[in-house]
Amino acid sequence: MCRKAVSLAVGLLVALVGGAALAQDQGGYLGVGFGQSKAVNPGSCSDLNGLFNPGFSCSLNDTDTGWKIFAGLQFNRNFALEMSYQDLGSFKLTANGVVTGVPIALKETLSASGFGIDGVVSIPLSKEFALLARLGFFAWSLDAKATATNGNNGNTATSSDKPTGTSLSFGIGARYNFSEHFGLRVEYQRFTDIGDQNSTGQSDVDLLSASLIYRFR
Repeated sequence: MCRKAVSLAVGLLVALVGGAALAQDQGGYLGVGFGQSKAVNPGSCSDLNGLFNPGFSCSLNDTDTGWKIFAGLQFNRNFALEMSYQDLGSFKLTANGVVTGVPIALKETLSASGFGIDGVVSIPLSKEFALLARLGFFAWSLDAKATATNGNNGNTATSSDKPTGTSLSFGIGARYNFSEHFGLRVEYQRFTDIGDQNSTGQSDVDLLSASLIYRFR
């Protein structure tokens, strides 16, 4: 009887400890992150060869600062569902040259943002440290603006377009928990096929970010 009682007590203790550990791996969380975004294939200055006369100057800035806010629900130590708003920054092209005998200064800006929903898989390597992988969808909006200025008289013509769509997103990263409530996450994410193929062209956008996380326990 004594051995049975000891076995029962030990089994109950293990179950309670296991349940407490599981509870610690469950719950909601909030986060905010900042980093660098990069348009992977936003087009190039060579695309303007058919517009400008030969010898025009052109520059492309395909990086910017990106940021995000997010909220998630951790179901267990290995899986969470996360929703986010991501601002991927703006990418700019400027060109100066001659078009049919008229000097033209061209400026084009593409700004991408949107809402994401992802499944996040965690692989804990210790109590504090875990590797991450994510897969989900990104409902994006692209704000495209172009301005052409006549160098002779200063007249300006503008055009704009704002296509929207949904595309695939994925990423990898790592998380370190400083305490029961606070953690730091570093991630690389890719957002695919942002833009309209016919009007603005499409580009993948990468975001390398660091995020501070607060967990509700």
